Amino acid sequence: MLRARLFLGLLTLVILLWATGAAALVILNDADTRFQGRLKQDYQAIDLAQGLRSYTSMLNSTYITTLAGPAPETAPDRQLFDETRTKVEDTLHALRLLGGGNERWESSLSSLTEALGLYFGDYERLLTNEVVDRTERSDLLRTFGAHTQRITDLGESLTHLAEEQLFNASRALAAESGKNTAFLATLVVLGTAMAVMIYFQLLRHLVEPVVGLRDSMEQVTMGNFELTLPMPTAGSEFGSLVTTFNSMAEELRIRRRETDERLFRNNLVNRALLSAIPSPVYVLDLHGDTVRLNPAAEDLNESLGLGTRLPGKVLRLFQNCQQQGHNHLPEDPREALLFRIDEKEHFFLPRIFRFSAGRNEQNPYAGWAVLLHDVTRIRWLDDMKTNLLSTVSHEIKTPLTGIRMVLHLLLEEETGRLSDMQRTMLSSASEDCERLLSTLNTLLDISRAESGSTHLDLRPTNLRDLADQSIHLFESKASASRITLRIDAADNLPQVMADPMRISEVVHNLVSNAIKHSPPGGNVDVHIARSGADFVRLSVLDDGPGVPEESEGRIFERFYRAPNQRTDGIGLGLFISREIMRAHEGRIGLSERNPDQTRTEFFIDVPTA
Repeated sequence: MLRARLFLGLLTLVILLWATGAAALVILNDADTRFQGRLKQDYQAIDLAQGLRSYTSMLNSTYITTLAGPAPETAPDRQLFDETRTKVEDTLHALRLLGGGNERWESSLSSLTEALGLYFGDYERLLTNEVVDRTERSDLLRTFGAHTQRITDLGESLTHLAEEQLFNASRALAAESGKNTAFLATLVVLGTAMAVMIYFQLLRHLVEPVVGLRDSMEQVTMGNFELTLPMPTAGSEFGSLVTTFNSMAEELRIRRRETDERLFRNNLVNRALLSAIPSPVYVLDLHGDTVRLNPAAEDLNESLGLGTRLPGKVLRLFQNCQQQGHNHLPEDPREALLFRIDEKEHFFLPRIFRFSAGRNEQNPYAGWAVLLHDVTRIRWLDDMKTNLLSTVSHEIKTPLTGIRMVLHLLLEEETGRLSDMQRTMLSSASEDCERLLSTLNTLLDISRAESGSTHLDLRPTNLRDLADQSIHLFESKASASRITLRIDAADNLPQVMADPMRISEVVHNLVSNAIKHSPPGGNVDVHIARSGADFVRLSVLDDGPGVPEESEGRIFERFYRAPNQRTDGIGLGLFISREIMRAHEGRIGLSERNPDQTRTEFFIDVPTA
């Protein structure tokens, strides 16, 4: 139905345009044809009237001269006269036809015909030699002049009449053009009125429904799914579109209700999870403003009198993470922060990390989470263990030193000679005493490292020299096990900022471990090269069986020994090495082993000087 209305409306406009154009063409063509005809007739009349003057001039120039002298014996040749007279009669006939019934034209033409009759009558007398007397010939000459002037004046009169008729025709054409213009303007006004009517009809039946549908879609876009469009009149093409839109809106309403229910359930679950987490949890937006706290965080802030803000120590860590764009996920309880709550010390290990609900980290659902893990009991146990180790080590070291001195004096036979059996037993006791003393020194080193009391004598140091010392120290031990020690250092290496004694202890530990785990006939390689712009890396590679995959994450823990390990030791060497590297703000680690790689590589990164 709408298609038919649109077609009929456009067809009416086309017909109206064609009719207006055709009427304009017909009117203009008719006016042009009549004006061209009138113009042609008037110009032809003017040309004919002016042609009479040339005919009389030609006759006069040919025959008038014969009147100047005596009459000729023979009559002049009249062929030119007869031809001219015939042309003049044809001209008069043509002028009579061009008169168009104009009385003034007919009157002037009659006078001209009469004057030409007298003119040609006198020429008949001249050409038949009827006038012989000189006086008569002179009178006839004057008569020809009068006739010529009369004919010229009457021709001019006809010319003026033709010009007047041309002017009148132009005025009539102008008047008719005005009427035609008014007629065409009327057609244009009627066409415009019909076009406006058709426009409003189309606006009512086509544009308004489309605009209404667009507005409804904008409402749906803004979340108004409760909108329902009224059904149009029967037979309208918009009926199916409106039905489809209403069905879509109904489906969106159903889905929004389902989504709202899921969001409500998820929100309840999230709240329950946050409430169930015993540690204080803070949820912040990208700008650092607190969005949500769990009950544990609310209790902590209430105890500290902070409202919803992060505690000051945690806030500084968070701002650092926010500026640098990285997470803060410490594992060591010694990095815990101290809070005094109700006159009691509580240690919380802060874990700060960024989260995002989508791939784009700048979306509105991205933010930061701060988890404060209560490690008070762990810290207390760790401190107690450290204090115990330190106390026991000190308490044992003093008498052990005395025993060591006594054994040394006995072996020196200061108190008397020893039998072979006594020397053997005392030597064994002295070696056991040395091993026990070394273990106690190690435990004391651990105690100092964990308490942060380790003193470093930092100065520019050549890492290659420390590696050479370690190679020289373990050369005999390696030779005894048929193991080759090799060193490879890059050229122009910068010095490192380190405590030579402490770094040597780390290098000795790595080289000693490599020798212990390498099979006879194997190789131990030490490589030294740059690691980025700020570190020099020392790597130790061996041909041993490597570290089991399940032990890779624990080999730097205190007292940890890999399963089925056959070498001696109590599992403190790598732990102490890690603490020394931490004190140097360096790194220590185990390189990942590729499937096609058969060697084990430990490395340390020491800061450049």
